[in-house]
Amino acid sequence: MTGGNKLAKYQEISQWLHEKIEDGTFAVGEKIPSENDLALKFGYSRQTVRQAVSLLESEGILTRAQGSGTFVNRSAIQKEQCVTMRVGVIACCPDDYIFPGIIRGIETVLGEHHYTILLCITHNRQVDEETALRRMLVSGVDGLIVEGTKTALPNVNELLYRDILNRGIPIVFFNSYYRNFRESYVVLDDIRAGELAAHALIQKGHTKIGGIFKSDDMQGVRRYKGMQNAMKHAGCPPSDQCLYWYATEDVPYLLSGTFDKVLLSRFSKVTAMVCYNDQIAVSLIRLFKQHSICVPEDISIVSFDNSPLADVISCNLTSVVYPACEIGQHAARLILKKLASPTCRDCIILTPELKQRSSIFDLRKTGSK
Repeated sequence: MTGGNKLAKYQEISQWLHEKIEDGTFAVGEKIPSENDLALKFGYSRQTVRQAVSLLESEGILTRAQGSGTFVNRSAIQKEQCVTMRVGVIACCPDDYIFPGIIRGIETVLGEHHYTILLCITHNRQVDEETALRRMLVSGVDGLIVEGTKTALPNVNELLYRDILNRGIPIVFFNSYYRNFRESYVVLDDIRAGELAAHALIQKGHTKIGGIFKSDDMQGVRRYKGMQNAMKHAGCPPSDQCLYWYATEDVPYLLSGTFDKVLLSRFSKVTAMVCYNDQIAVSLIRLFKQHSICVPEDISIVSFDNSPLADVISCNLTSVVYPACEIGQHAARLILKKLASPTCRDCIILTPELKQRSSIFDLRKTGSK
C-alpha cells in the first residue's frame, strides 16, 4: 500500500501470494491454491483471482501447467548465487556396502559434465541431516542429491528444505523421499521387491513366514508392504507375532547379540524369513548357527541388496538386487536436468530383480513342517 491508497482487489491477492512464496509457505515448484479456493478465501470473484495470478505469471513468479494447476516458478525467485560447478551429496551410511556403488555412479556422470561433489553423511540421524544441509548452504552448491533421513517419520527439517528450494537450489532424492515434497527422485520399487522375496518362499511351499524390517525408513515399510501383499494373495497373511521391527539406533544391538533371545523366540514358529537387508540376514544366520538351526533346512531366508555378503556365506543368500551404481547415475542425470530446467519433475522407479541362490529349502519335496 502506498500514499494511503487502498490496494485493488487483485493486488491484494497477488501481494498475499507473493508474501507466502517469499516466506516459504508455498515453496518453489509447489502448487498454489486453486482459483476457486482463493475466491472463497478472499470473497472475490474468480475473474479477480485470475487477474491476480496472471500478474504474478507475467512477473515470472508463477507458472501455469495446463490441466495441473499453477505452480511457484523457481527461476523467478532464485536468489543471487555464484555457479560453483559443485553438487552436494547427502547420504546416510558410509560403511554400508551399497554406498560405494552409489557414489561411483554419481561421480561418473557428474564428472563427465565437469562437476565435483561435496559429500556429507547423516548416519540416518535427523540432527546430522540438518547439519549437513546447513553445511551445503555455507559451502555453496548448485544442487543437492539427498538420501532422506528417517523417511518413514515426520520430516523435522522441512522448513530448511523449503528454504533451500526457495534459494533456487534443486534437490533430487534417492532410495527414498519425503512425501510432502514434489521433488524428483530415483528409487527401487521396494513394494515389488518385497513381493518378489515373499513369492520366492511361497513358491517353495512356505506359508509360515516371518520378517525383520527397519521401521524408520520408507524402504523397510514398503518392503514389508510387498511381503504382506504376496502373502495375503497366497492366503497366508503374515502374523504380527512373527515380525520384528527395528530402528536405526537398534542395529548395533541386533548385531552384538543383545536381542538374541527375543529374535529366537519371535521366529521359533516360522519356516522362512524375509530380512530387511543382507547385513541383518547374515547376522541372523550366525545366530541360528549358534543354536544349531540350519539355513535353509530348518529356516529359509530371503534378503535384499544382493551385496557381496550374499555370495560368500555358506548358504548363499537369495537376495533382491540393489542396482547401486545405476541409482547413482540416474540421480546425477536428474540433478543435471533440473539444473538446466528447474521446474522439471521426474520420478524414476527401478524394477527389482531377484538373485536366486540356495538359501530357500523346498518344502514341497518333504511336505510342510
